[in-house]
Amino acid sequence: MDKWQVDLQIPDIGSMFTLSTVGICSALIALAEITYMMMIITTAYETNGKDWLMDLLCAEAFTEEITYVLVSSVLLLLSAIVFLATMCISLFELNWVRDGHKPHLKILTISFIIGLVLLSLTLLSTLIITRYGVGMFGLIR
Repeated sequence: MDKWQVDLQIPDIGSMFTLSTVGICSALIALAEITYMMMIITTAYETNGKDWLMDLLCAEAFTEEITYVLVSSVLLLLSAIVFLATMCISLFELNWVRDGHKPHLKILTISFIIGLVLLSLTLLSTLIITRYGVGMFGLIR
């Protein structure tokens, strides 16, 4: 070690800030997605009653509302799972940075982008279903 070099044993503050921010954002987005999915299903159930829920579980013909609930719920759930996995990865990486390891920010960035793409697909599919209806996709059995 050079006589002018001082080693303070301080972890990478920029990486720690990035990992913390991504972890918090991922947790908040996943929580919002799960809450919104529950609101969609609860609102549809309250509006249409118990028979509608049975039609949702074993549908013979998909209506626009059932298709909207199924597609948006599945995509939101997948996106929430990806965001929760991103949060877990960022917490593990944050612990490793504290111990002095170099963080793997590419993995974290890719998983965060996958979650955002799934969220964008949810919004796009919702717009398409509400705009053009179910008949366009041949979803009626």
